[in-house]
Amino acid sequence: MRRAMFLGVSAVTVCLTAALPASAGVEACGNIRFEGLSNCEVRLTAECSAGCSELGIYKTACATRLVPVCKTNCTLSADATCTDQCTTQCTSDCDRGINVICSHNCFVECTAGREAGCSDAADVAQCGATWDANCDSECDAQCVTVDGGCYQHCIECCGGSCTAEANMDCQTTCQDEEFEQCEHDLRVKCDASCSGDGALFCDGKYILSGSEIPACVNALLERGVSVEAEAQVSIGPEGIDGSLSGGMCAYSPGSRAALAAPFAAVAAAAGWLARRRRRPSRASR
Repeated sequence: MRRAMFLGVSAVTVCLTAALPASAGVEACGNIRFEGLSNCEVRLTAECSAGCSELGIYKTACATRLVPVCKTNCTLSADATCTDQCTTQCTSDCDRGINVICSHNCFVECTAGREAGCSDAADVAQCGATWDANCDSECDAQCVTVDGGCYQHCIECCGGSCTAEANMDCQTTCQDEEFEQCEHDLRVKCDASCSGDGALFCDGKYILSGSEIPACVNALLERGVSVEAEAQVSIGPEGIDGSLSGGMCAYSPGSRAALAAPFAAVAAAAGWLARRRRRPSRASR
């Protein structure tokens, strides 16, 4: 009897080889802020399932998703004292020749109090994720100037930071009520994607899964991030004998069209594998 051959996709690795600029989250990636993240990989099959079961990996994704949900009720304006103090310091920096750019400085200003603010939280990691997501959202909304002067960047930067501060307690309370359900829903989605298109993890954190992955990586390329993708495929009887490894392919912003190919191939392979596993093996005559 001839044993059926099958295709196993072991890993696809996406390495962020250049740091993303300090700016808002990437919309095609669920508005996740990639600054500071690295070691991004698309996981499939067993490795994917193992990753989906890790504790605490959904906090960044859930906090980012819940900010706009809670924002319908968390609508306080920035406190005047906060904005006055912030703009005074910021304009002083401008006068001393420091180049203030809202998209670069707002998030840093906003998250400066995160460690102290979350020190007494029941779940420090969740509090930190909510803090970051709230800051990123408000800074993104306020930082609209591109070529304006330093003082204008200060006004927007302080507006975003202080608006986030004004709504931090509201966001935290609101997200506390929704977080457990969000983590459960993402866990289910992650597990369901493991036999298909897989799930994207960065530093072990869940980012997104399924058909959203190619658009997310393309969006990273559009931001000028150099991305490398590596596919490793094993082929053999019962997945034991023989192997075929895809070489390392380097991509630059100028080669965005080619990026979808490795992911399309991996998705097709994963789907093919799932179909093969559902079919009974046929004995040769």
